[in-house]
Amino acid sequence: MKSTFRRSVLIALTITCAGCSSTAPPDGRPPGQVTPTRTFWHAGAFRHLPAMSDDIESLVMAFEHPNADGYGKLSASRTAAVTTFLNGLFRAIDDSLADGDTGDWCGVIADASAAGYAVQRVRDTGTGRWFVYGYDTTAHGQSYFLLNPFAKRNLVIEVPHAGFETETDRQGVRLFKALAARALIVNKEHRCSDQHETTCDGRTTQCGGFFRESDVAHHPANTFMLLHEQLAGDRRSRFVQLHGMDGRMTASPRNVVQVGDGTVLGTNPSSVSLTFASRLRRYVPANHGVHACQAPGTPPSPVLCGETNLQGRQTNAPTGDACTTGTSIMSGRFLHLEQHLSLRDGDDSDGFSWGDVRDALHDTWPACDMNNGASDCTLGPAQTRFDGLACPASSTGTPPTTP
Repeated sequence: MKSTFRRSVLIALTITCAGCSSTAPPDGRPPGQVTPTRTFWHAGAFRHLPAMSDDIESLVMAFEHPNADGYGKLSASRTAAVTTFLNGLFRAIDDSLADGDTGDWCGVIADASAAGYAVQRVRDTGTGRWFVYGYDTTAHGQSYFLLNPFAKRNLVIEVPHAGFETETDRQGVRLFKALAARALIVNKEHRCSDQHETTCDGRTTQCGGFFRESDVAHHPANTFMLLHEQLAGDRRSRFVQLHGMDGRMTASPRNVVQVGDGTVLGTNPSSVSLTFASRLRRYVPANHGVHACQAPGTPPSPVLCGETNLQGRQTNAPTGDACTTGTSIMSGRFLHLEQHLSLRDGDDSDGFSWGDVRDALHDTWPACDMNNGASDCTLGPAQTRFDGLACPASSTGTPPTTP
């Protein structure tokens, strides 16, 4: 049975506020509690970010994923620069949510440039909502990201193998929007691009039989991992990482999705992997092929359970060495999904689609408690398209010359 999970729509209110030139939505405040003089987060200092307008699904699907050995892992100096940039970025988001006239967005632009990144505000043409978009400006292939400052769920969607595993990127951006999630992180460089083998443990049948440094799920020196760690520092955050596998739709045992929790445990009746698998089975055909890696019995392909996944290890055991050490600690905050294409795509004629994953995530982690989520758990109504604000000439930075 398919979900009846629906979006609600807030009624836009016509208000007058500092920095507003037309109708703006009452972000963060229930109807009847609007303060006319308040500047909303997207209407004030946030406007210092360069603006663009695009359908964010189209934007994500246009991301490049080079596969020509051009990758450069983060050096110690660039790691420090990216960390400074991310710290300032999340601080500016928090400040602007508290008061739209605050937030050092010019400083964010300068720190991004010094870290070899560009950061923009992008207005999604499909929803009329503003997001933060970041991308690597160097040739070293570090990750793309989208952030929703006014997210309703503390949920992070991770796509580590775009360009290699078909439709995981499209599935990721669709989940990001449909669940009003906090962040979408997508690799840039192709997972097999770099010739160097990662120093982290684990083996794969892909990429010549070993994990490469360009595989952000299996090497720590990348922006993907830094973003994950930044967001995982909030213990309320939840993560779903999307992978693709060949699987089996008809042969026995049917293998449409394998769900792992990021641990090395072969059996754990309280695992979040069992919870998600149980919820997913509500939405797919009876002969479902949904396997939880921590359920009794051996899954069809144990190597696909994500036991060596660095983001899973870090989420479950943040003080451990995610590169070399698996963990038996289960936080309940991380899901590793290996999926047949039928569950990634938008074609529901076979009984499977990305919407089933959306609904199962909604049922597994129902909390919608950020930014007025209790009264509206959708992205919210369209926001005004405000003109930009100029930063002082001193608010500039110079991209690094080393990775």
